[in-house]
Amino acid sequence: MADIHHEIKIDAAPQAVDLALTNALEIAKWHTSRTESTNSSDEGFTTYPKDGPSFEWKVLKPDAHTIEWQCVGGPGHSAGTLARFQLSPLGDGRTLVAFSHSGWPDSNGNFRKCNTLWAILLFHLKKYLDTKQIGPVFT
Repeated sequence: MADIHHEIKIDAAPQAVDLALTNALEIAKWHTSRTESTNSSDEGFTTYPKDGPSFEWKVLKPDAHTIEWQCVGGPGHSAGTLARFQLSPLGDGRTLVAFSHSGWPDSNGNFRKCNTLWAILLFHLKKYLDTKQIGPVFT
């Protein structure tokens, strides 16, 4: 099995980061502009990039500082993988986001593409929360 790992410091409180990671309307502001809730209680969402495949995610919150996205629909080996965002407040008002995407069968193919895309996505999450400027990676 192979895992993707990244971390980034965001100039926002953990509550703001949590909302940006769990609410489809917020996810659309930094991830994919066409993101839709799969139900009314923010327990899941689907992203529909214009030039790529859709991904369906189930949102899990195992504890107060962890948000997980379980991929329940997507191309290749993505279905069944787990994206985890561990939020840690920093003393200066920022939040450290330790990110992992686990469950990949190997480090070939889509794993490499997703590794790069997650770095870009996390930068856009940071930019959105730092500046409140909407700028999704995918339209």
